[in-house]
Amino acid sequence: MTKNDLEFAQRIRLQIPSLERYVSSRVDKQYVDDVCSDVIAISWQKREKIPALTPELETDPLLPYLIVTARNLVRNLERKLRTQAKALPDLMQMQSSATLSTEPKDAPLIEALNRLKPKDKELILLLAWQELSISEIASITKTTKANVSVRLNRARARLSLILQELEQEEHE
Repeated sequence: MTKNDLEFAQRIRLQIPSLERYVSSRVDKQYVDDVCSDVIAISWQKREKIPALTPELETDPLLPYLIVTARNLVRNLERKLRTQAKALPDLMQMQSSATLSTEPKDAPLIEALNRLKPKDKELILLLAWQELSISEIASITKTTKANVSVRLNRARARLSLILQELEQEEHE
C-alpha cells in the first residue's frame, strides 16, 4: 500500500460511523452492512477521483461522496426489493421505513418524519441526523445551496404542521 492509500483508508475509517448512520436511517438492519461495504468498495476503487482532504477545507469531501454513493445503492436496493415483493408477495414484506430510534419520546417525531414526502424527509435527515452543511447537502442532492435552503425551510414547516396534527390527535 502506498502512503496515499493508507491516508485514504484512514479517511474512510473516520467516516464509517456517519455512513452507517445514514444507511441505517434508510434501510432495514439486515441490509446496512452490505450497503456500507459496497459504498466503501466503490469509493476505494474510485479513490483517485475523490478530492483530497486539505487544511483549508472545513470537512472531508469524502463524506458527501460516500453519502451520494450510499443514496444510489439504497435506491437500487429499494428497486430490487420492490421487484422481489411483486414477484414473491408471500415471501417478502417491505417495511415502509427504517427505525430511527426506539425511545418512546421520539415516537411522534418518527411518525411525523414518516408522514413527510421522501424528499423532505431526506433533507431533514441529512441536516439533523447526518449533521451536514447546506453546501454538503447541495452537493449530495445536486442542487444549489439556495434551493436546499428553501426546500429545507418548507420541509421544516411541513414537519411542524404534522407534529401539531399528531399532538391534536393525541389529545382527542
